[in-house]
Amino acid sequence: MVLKYDFDMYTVMPEDLQDNLGTTGVLPKQIAMFRDPEAIAAITRADEAVRAFFLDSGFGMKVYTSGAPPGRFPARDEVARTAVIEKLAANLATHNLEGADWGGFEFPKFMKALAAAKTLDDDSLLAPSTRSHRQLGDTATRASPRQNQTRRMVALGGLTIGLVLLFYVAAQILL
Repeated sequence: MVLKYDFDMYTVMPEDLQDNLGTTGVLPKQIAMFRDPEAIAAITRADEAVRAFFLDSGFGMKVYTSGAPPGRFPARDEVARTAVIEKLAANLATHNLEGADWGGFEFPKFMKALAAAKTLDDDSLLAPSTRSHRQLGDTATRASPRQNQTRRMVALGGLTIGLVLLFYVAAQILL
């Protein structure tokens, strides 16, 4: 079975709820959630190190879809997605994934999907599968789309370099 690696950002504490609770000024927490239940199942089957890598990088293990089609994500999520990609890159150095069983999750294909994903104007979205709220990306979209794309590409580059170094070190140990 071919896994789909699209994910969306889900707001755990929306700003309108913060206003009602009197916690204005606290940024909402967002987590990345895969759209494909099989991707989550693969991570669940994977070694604990792989699960911890994703959880520590900001992924949740529930299905959520923003309504964006495959290969696209809401423009409002670009800043939050970039933060998740940066966490993935940083966590490659802090999590021992050498020889880990990924449970069928193919990290190189995930990387390819990350690099290929494009923004989609929020007005073009279908209804989300779970009620969405205003998200962190709403306040952060003041940066130009070009600046957000550049930041995302830099984060992907860091993730790629970290992955290459991880494989290089593993190859040196095996030789």
